[in-house]
Amino acid sequence: MNRVRLLRGGRLVDAERDDSDWIGITLSAIVGAGLGLFAGLAASQFFSEVSPRGVSGAVRGIGRRTGKGELPPPEALERQVTGALGENPKTRHLDVRARALSEGIVELTGTAPDADARAAAATVARGAVDHVVIVNRILVAGEDVAKRPSRSRAG
Repeated sequence: MNRVRLLRGGRLVDAERDDSDWIGITLSAIVGAGLGLFAGLAASQFFSEVSPRGVSGAVRGIGRRTGKGELPPPEALERQVTGALGENPKTRHLDVRARALSEGIVELTGTAPDADARAAAATVARGAVDHVVIVNRILVAGEDVAKRPSRSRAG
């Protein structure tokens, strides 16, 4: 406790100030922030777990509810998406592969020269087959991966 002089009602008065309160408040704030951070990390781990089986089941359910019937087998999905990417002028030059992860889920991998080409590939893939989840893992050259140096044929 510290003795201080305060101005009250136009008069100086002696008073005692208890400095131990700020220590308790500071410690409570630190503990609360730590617990909040821990809870946020735990929640993000819990909610970030996505199983292909669960997504596949949800996609099949969407197809049934809309009357579209069953989805094609994974190999057919790959062929349809790959064909659509090869036929579209915006995506035919890209180094992109389509792989069926399971029924109703197709993963796109490879590289694109820019973010617009990456987005175009995902759009084309989504339009190739109804009610399919497209996992876009295409990397953008210069952002996600280093650009490949061009090889010149100097001779």
